[in-house]
Amino acid sequence: ACPGANILVTQPRRISALSLAHRVAQERGETVGHVVGYSVHLEHQSSPRTRLHFCTAGVARRRILETPDLPEVTHVVMDEL
Repeated sequence: ACPGANILVTQPRRISALSLAHRVAQERGETVGHVVGYSVHLEHQSSPRTRLHFCTAGVARRRILETPDLPEVTHVVMDEL
């Protein structure tokens, strides 16, 4: 465990990001939007407590263009870019 970690996980499709966020939250005994969150086009569930953030490649690309150094992110996991 890494207490200060803030992980961004990209997924190629919207359904993948949503499904994984719900599955991981369920396995952790939590609801989506707390420690585990997601962002897809026009929809997101997260909070300041979110430390594992699933998103589509498009959302990740937009975040990188807005803030290239991603200061709040400690790890990036890319799936099928």
